[in-house]
Amino acid sequence: MTQRTAVHYSGIAKFLHWAIALLIIMMLVFGQGFDDVKTDPELAFSLTGHSSLGLTALTLIILRILWRIGHPPPALPATVSPAQAMASKLSHLLLYALMIYVPLTGIYTAAAHEMVVMPWNAFDLREVVSFLGATDFEGRRFLHELGTWLLIALLAVHIGAAFLHQFIQKDGVLRRIWFGKGKQAK
Repeated sequence: MTQRTAVHYSGIAKFLHWAIALLIIMMLVFGQGFDDVKTDPELAFSLTGHSSLGLTALTLIILRILWRIGHPPPALPATVSPAQAMASKLSHLLLYALMIYVPLTGIYTAAAHEMVVMPWNAFDLREVVSFLGATDFEGRRFLHELGTWLLIALLAVHIGAAFLHQFIQKDGVLRRIWFGKGKQAK
């Protein structure tokens, strides 16, 4: 059976999907807590966690895109309308774009941060991307936060659509990316 006629995503695609989802959730928690940070050590810890998760997520997202190029997703069930299929394609394209945009603007923002940004406590990210310059931290932060809020909104739509397919339409769309084989839609 070819990937296109398969009913489910491959195990690798499922792993990447859920690992990225978990990392994004964790990253959002670290990122949204920055305003509550009161001391430099707390901020350094938060920056390390957020940048480590962000770079890990970016790496997995790139791998996911490369995997998807060679392994197209399984066909949608016949019960999915052409409008829903088009919305799915567009929303996935936007999701991938934002999942690349947000970490890249995070790197761009880190280049202008006044504190050391040490992903995995391994290196100063600011030194690696010093060619980006170190001015206008607030402007860079705005671009990163804007992308983050757009990503959150699109993720809410994505999750809502998955629940719609699972609990209202009951057409097996969510089961394609869920673990295991499960029973097929009727």
